[in-house]
Amino acid sequence: MSSSVTPATFDYLARRLEELAASFPTGPDAVDLITLTDDIGVLAHHLQHTIEHAQERFTTPQTVYLPERAALVQLARAAAGITRVLDTLAEALTYATTGFQREAVEDLAHSPLRNDPEVLRIMTAEKYVAARARLRHTAAALRSTSTPAPSGPSTPRTTGPLTQPAAAAQSRQPNRH
Repeated sequence: MSSSVTPATFDYLARRLEELAASFPTGPDAVDLITLTDDIGVLAHHLQHTIEHAQERFTTPQTVYLPERAALVQLARAAAGITRVLDTLAEALTYATTGFQREAVEDLAHSPLRNDPEVLRIMTAEKYVAARARLRHTAAALRSTSTPAPSGPSTPRTTGPLTQPAAAAQSRQPNRH
């Protein structure tokens, strides 16, 4: 069975995360409740897709060899990063909905800081900025992942290494001073 976790998988997920992070608002005026819930839905979709890749590969665990397991661990770390971003966006949603509720209800008694809709929008925007940074960090970690090894067994080679003349081998040795 061939691996469903390939460098293309990592690259695709990293690009999607970077695109989503780039679309996040950075200021309170750009905060929109519908867009925020949409962003949460898109991120949840990417999380589900990531988990499905790992699950698909473990349908026959005896064929998942050590090199590929390392790639799956990296994919699991990406899923954990996405989960942390979802948590941050859930906090942003709490601030946003509270702020929008305050705006919708006139004559609502509120303290100047805790219940001010503008302060809540600022807090929502700050959560978006934090989520953007986490997404970019997760995407960067995916991009820095080394290419997963082939899905074959990771057993020692049965043939000996190729031998080279001594002069050729010495020319590749680094100078150590």
